[in-house]
Formats: sequence, C-alpha cells, structure tokens
Amino acid sequence: MTPADEAATSEIKLLFRRRPEEAQARFISTGHNVEWQKSAAGRAVKIAAHNLAYCNPFENMTTAYQSIVQAIELRDSKDMNQIKYFLDKACETNDASYLLRAYTAETDFYRRLNIRSAQLNARRGHPDPNLYLKEWSLAYNAQLIKDPTFQRFHWTGKTYRGMIITEFELQLYNRVGNGIVNHAFLSTSKDREVALSFASSPSPGEISVICVYTITQDWSALDIEKISEYPEEREVLIVPNMHFRITKFTKGNPIEVELQEENMQEAMNEMGYLGFTDALTKDY
Repeated sequence: MTPADEAATSEIKLLFRRRPEEAQARFISTGHNVEWQKSAAGRAVKIAAHNLAYCNPFENMTTAYQSIVQAIELRDSKDMNQIKYFLDKACETNDASYLLRAYTAETDFYRRLNIRSAQLNARRGHPDPNLYLKEWSLAYNAQLIKDPTFQRFHWTGKTYRGMIITEFELQLYNRVGNGIVNHAFLSTSKDREVALSFASSPSPGEISVICVYTITQDWSALDIEKISEYPEEREVLIVPNMHFRITKFTKGNPIEVELQEENMQEAMNEMGYLGFTDALTKDY
C-alpha cells in the first residue's frame, strides 16, 4: 500500500502531487557543498565511520514524534501537519517505516533534514553525548540504517543520479581514485533514463553530469519504489556517511562519473567498533 492509499483526507493526498520541478530537485544535485565532501587524507571517512557507529535510533516512535515535532529546523515548516500524519501513524502502529514514508512525501521535511544532516555529518568526529542523544536528524539517519524494520528495503546494484554543476565543481569528480563521502540522503533511480531526464537542462555556465553508483552494502541503500506514490521513478535512497571511490570519468553530454562503494564496516572496525551488524537484530 502506498502513502497515498494510507491518506484519509484530500488535504493529505495533496502532498503526493509532485510537480516536475519538485521531482527534479529531489533527483539532481545543483552544487556539491550540501551533499559531498572530498575525503582528503581519510579524515572524511573517519568522521563518516564515527557517525555511523555511534549515532543511535530514537528510543521509540513516541520519542521520534516528539523529537521531530519539536525540532527548531522544522518549526516554521508549512508542511508540518502533513508530516505529523506519518508520525501519528508510526506511533499508532509502532511501525518505523512511516518515518521513511515521511521522507518520500513532497514537503519541507526531506529538504530540511538533509540540510541539517549535512551540517552535522560534515563536522562530527568526536563523541558528544548531548548532541547524539538529542539531535533528531542523526537519530533519524540511524533509525533507517540500524532498525531491522528497514531490512526489507535493503538493496544492492547500480543506481543513478543527475548533477548540474559548474566547471569548478566538476574538479572534485574528474579524478579517478578520488574518494567522496555524502553527508545527506541521496535520491537516486534504478532507471538511468529517469536520472537523465532530470539533469538534461543545465543553465549557461553549468554542466550536466550523470553519476552511476555501485552499491555493495545492502544496508546503505533503501529501495523505496513500492512505498512511493511515484513508483515509475524507481527510487533508491542512499543513506548519509557512505564512502564512494571514483572509478571512471567519461566525457560526453552528459559527463558520466562511475562511483564504487567502499566498505564502511571495515572503516568502523578500524575504529574499534564491531557491533554495527549486530545492531540490525535489535528491537527499537
């Protein structure tokens, strides 16, 4: 059953009418600053591994509701009533998958979550108990990674995302062997043509790029096609703090960049954190 099937009122159903420009904003990057960081000297990888290892999910769905509703970043969101619908359903059913459904809705929630995630994930690296216990965006990220509820969405394979960037920004991607870490969720598509359609109209001075991600750790990407109101988009959601290596750069229109996922479990093990896989068997 899709989120629209769950919707009980016409007000809620309105949020599922995604306009083309909204879909484009979800599936393309228009600048690397929010989403990416070059992993110079391995520091970005260590920060990402730290965030993956030590961020914890919400204690329960009631805590999730309270943390998200009270988040400063969301207080002026005009879409909060729509997000509360999904949070209410999560509490009523004790089903964490409604948190993922909230992300798929075309509201401010996913945009503000990604901005907040990028801000925090880019600079973390040392334990801060107060932040890790109270920060809603980090708990949300951890929920989708560590909660066994989401195992049915786990996915591996090739997926695609468009970028519209400047010549200067392209320098981060035109060197085979460079490592890149994403600080926010990335909406990608299993269908190359979908990604191409969203990245086909750059403005003067900008370049179209198609990124091809090879996902090898199933917990690092979620196949949300079956719960999306837009199954034709064939969306796969890559979670924050994943490390990719550029393996191929091909000039053309668009330029194509191939990225291979690196093993983040090994990076966490090197930090002395051995319990990530075990966390997938816990009940939250």
